[in-house]
Amino acid sequence: MTLRQDAWSDQDDRLLATTVLKHIKEGSTQLKAFDETGDLLDRTSAACGFRWNAIVRQDYEQDVKEAKRERKRKMRLSAKRAADQINPTPVVSSPSSLEGVITQLEQLTSQLDQEENLEDTEKTIQELQKENMILHQEINRVKQEYETMRHDYDTIVTMMNRARELAVTEETALSPYAFKMEQNGNLEKIN
Repeated sequence: MTLRQDAWSDQDDRLLATTVLKHIKEGSTQLKAFDETGDLLDRTSAACGFRWNAIVRQDYEQDVKEAKRERKRKMRLSAKRAADQINPTPVVSSPSSLEGVITQLEQLTSQLDQEENLEDTEKTIQELQKENMILHQEINRVKQEYETMRHDYDTIVTMMNRARELAVTEETALSPYAFKMEQNGNLEKIN
């Protein structure tokens, strides 16, 4: 069995998975991971995205969940550091610091909501890219069928024209290869 030149190797799949997981952990998008992997493997970003979603991802579901947890942990830690820089003193239960804590919590909630919306958007983009790829394949298949039928049609028309040329009317001299066209369009060989 001969492998295609553009076949994906296990090493390619591992590189794709490693790159995607790294981008998830760092809070980057999977699309950027597909771009990076595509550059490394001399493939298109769409090919990497399709390979990830169709084949590789299912083997790394647990790793993806862990990478997302790691990203959230890093975001929380980063938000905590930012909050510590803004308010380095311990929180005292006074009205002004309580309002500050509430504001910070609201900001963190907003950031997490934006992160989830971004993930949903990325997932939608990936699904649309997959659907786009499938539709392009369908278009190419229909084009090939059309070309085949067009070729067959042209062949039939050529054959019909040749048959008409060979057909003779009753006034025409008879030859051993003469045909007569009946009124209904059928050809009859004249003996």
